[in-house]
Amino acid sequence: MKNKVAAPGSLAKNFIVRLFNIYTTRMRRLTNGAPKSAEEILDPLDARFRSILLSMYRGEPQPGTDGQIHPIDRTTKISPSQGMWLYDLCVSIKPKATLEIGMAYGYSTMFFIAAAAKNQLGHHTAIDPFQRSRWQGIGLAHAQALTSTTTSDSFRFIEDRSDRAAVDLGRSDSIFEVIFIDGNHRFDDVLVDFYLYAPLCAVGGYIVFDDIWMRSIQTVVAFVRANRAEFVEVPVGQSNIRVFRKVRRDARSWRHFRKFDVSRSSN
Repeated sequence: MKNKVAAPGSLAKNFIVRLFNIYTTRMRRLTNGAPKSAEEILDPLDARFRSILLSMYRGEPQPGTDGQIHPIDRTTKISPSQGMWLYDLCVSIKPKATLEIGMAYGYSTMFFIAAAAKNQLGHHTAIDPFQRSRWQGIGLAHAQALTSTTTSDSFRFIEDRSDRAAVDLGRSDSIFEVIFIDGNHRFDDVLVDFYLYAPLCAVGGYIVFDDIWMRSIQTVVAFVRANRAEFVEVPVGQSNIRVFRKVRRDARSWRHFRKFDVSRSSN
């Protein structure tokens, strides 16, 4: 059986429909509702930070602390919008000290030190025992290069486990206004990180949990919601983080415990 030949009117109609679809797609990309590119999202950053971050988001090989160029795993990162959320928070509240658990390639690190450079105020601490052995020192190399010209000591790297570092930081009475928990993602490790670093969070400061898509993180978040009344959850427009603000000191009794529902922790 021979194929049917479309009528001229039908061809014209199909052409118009295709043209309209192409036009509509292009217009959507130009509207505010369209997903923004990394270049657009990172536009407010100083050029020094923006150029490095864009190179990393493109998946380009990066220099390590050994002076060599290394390929990077493109799945190990925070999104540009999440990074800018951290940046905007720090620019807004102007913290004197910030801390992150888990440095990896240094995406979040650069947003923190970019905010400190913008504010001309602040000291950032990054903790990662595997920075050189697993991540080739890429995050550390970038952070050191970007802070080498600053007049103050704006960056500190601790190459140790977060639980060990917490003890030393606590003994030195360290206090942080923003704490970003993004280290080992097992439930017990995340819970320990929260437990040990909650006392180091300033009243009025923030603790941010990354990778909320993971059940382990959701469970810790559910516990904090139900049992740590000194931390109030802050709604944010980022789907992969949960943020809590410390509004007072811990005043629970020694036997305090409330059951918690994990099913709502991803909401």
